Amino acid sequence: MAEEIFCNYQKLLNKVDEFSALIIKKYRKHINCGYGCSGCCQQNLNLLPLEYSFLWEGFALLPETMKKSVRNRAAQRFGDYTACLLLDQGACLLYERRPIICRTHGLPLFIMEGDKARRDCCPKNFTSYRLEFLPQTDFLDLERLNTILITINRFFASLTGTDAGIRLALNNLRDGNK
Repeated sequence: MAEEIFCNYQKLLNKVDEFSALIIKKYRKHINCGYGCSGCCQQNLNLLPLEYSFLWEGFALLPETMKKSVRNRAAQRFGDYTACLLLDQGACLLYERRPIICRTHGLPLFIMEGDKARRDCCPKNFTSYRLEFLPQTDFLDLERLNTILITINRFFASLTGTDAGIRLALNNLRDGNK
């Protein structure tokens, strides 16, 4: 059954990737994010159990030398991080398994904060084009996306006996903890 949950999660990731590809194609000249751009990857990730487990499965498939390198970086860092542990020469080691937050960096986002709506994106993008001129359909609705993600995560947590609300730090890879 957990395999079915991962399948649904992968479908969600595919939808986010399809949307991303569409927006990048449509606004290519206004988007400066691309391969090797890691400006948004400057934080320690705290992930839902589903996202962490999906990432962990990918981590387990890495060659031992890469896993050791990630663990060494994690062991040398405490507190605030300056870069994601999974970055290697500016590229993500687990790009195909990266979580939703990583997939949405740089995209035009529609964010509800209480009863106020906000449009946002990476400060490197749309520098000569105002976000308010983009049609609403070209924004990723972050609240809707997070609702779907949290729902899938709840099913995953109920199957695995995990607390659905906990956030697992990426630096747990340092100890080999799943």
